[in-house]
Amino acid sequence: MVDEATRKAQVLIEALPYLKRFHEAVVVVKVGGEALEDDAALSALLLDLVFLEQVGVSPVLVHGGGKSISRAMEAAGLRPVFHQGRRVTDAAAMAIVAREVERLNERIVERLFELGGAAIGMLPPRQQAVYGELFDPALGLVGRPQRVDRERLARYATRGLIPVVPPLAVAADGQLLNTNADDIALAVAVALGAAKLVFLSSVPGVLADPQDPRSLISSLSAAEARALIARGVVGGGMIPKVESCIAALEQGVGKIHILAAAQPHALLLEIFTAEGVGTELRLT
Repeated sequence: MVDEATRKAQVLIEALPYLKRFHEAVVVVKVGGEALEDDAALSALLLDLVFLEQVGVSPVLVHGGGKSISRAMEAAGLRPVFHQGRRVTDAAAMAIVAREVERLNERIVERLFELGGAAIGMLPPRQQAVYGELFDPALGLVGRPQRVDRERLARYATRGLIPVVPPLAVAADGQLLNTNADDIALAVAVALGAAKLVFLSSVPGVLADPQDPRSLISSLSAAEARALIARGVVGGGMIPKVESCIAALEQGVGKIHILAAAQPHALLLEIFTAEGVGTELRLT
C-alpha cells in the first residue's frame, strides 16, 4: 500500500511543473472519427477535459461527425460523395449534417455534465462561433473558416465552461456550411492563441515507418516535418494535416500534438508527463 501511495504521489509531483506552466492556458482539442463512435474512448477524453478545467486549464473541444452523418444519409436514401476528403453537400445533405451534428454536440455536452464538468454547445444560430465562406462552389455547401468569435469562446472558456464547437461555419447570409473539423480546430486555436492544439487521431502520431507503430517520432520542428514530407516519410492524408499544423504554429499556436484516440487518457499523458505518448510539432 505504501509503495502504491508513493507511486501516486510521484505521478502528481511529475505533473506539477506542467500544471503551473499551463495554468489559465487555452488548450484546443479536436476529436472525430472512431473516437466519437466508442463510448469508452469518448468518456475517457471528456473526463480528461473536465480534469484540465478543474486544474486551471481552459479547454475547448472541436468535434467532427463524419460516420454518423454518412449513416444518416444512407438511411435517407442519399449516397455520400467525397472529393479530396470533403463531403459534397447539397441542401438535402446539409439538413442531415446539421441534424446529426446537433445530436452529437448535445450528447457531448450532456456527457461532460454527467462527468462533473460544465460545457456549452456552440451550435448556431444561438451560439455562433465560426464564420465562413464557400470552400469550392462545386462541392456545394462546404465551408472554410474565415473568422472566429474569439471573445465569445474566450468568455466561456475562462468562466468554467468547456465550449464544444461543431464542424459548422456560418456564411454571411446566415447559411450553415459543412466545414472540416480539422480546419475549424486550427482556426479556433489560432484565434485564441492556444498554448496547445491536440488532434486525436486513428494513428498514434507521425511515424518514421508508416507500417510500424513502434517508429513513432515523439517531437518534430516545422523544418523537420517539412523534410519528412519532402522525403515521402509523411504522405497521403497526413500531408495536408501536417502542413496546416505548421501554418498554425507560424500564426502563434504554441505546440501541436497528434495522439491516438484509442489510448485512454492520452491527452493527460501528453500534457502532464515528460515523455508524452504522441507526436509533438513545434515551430523550432
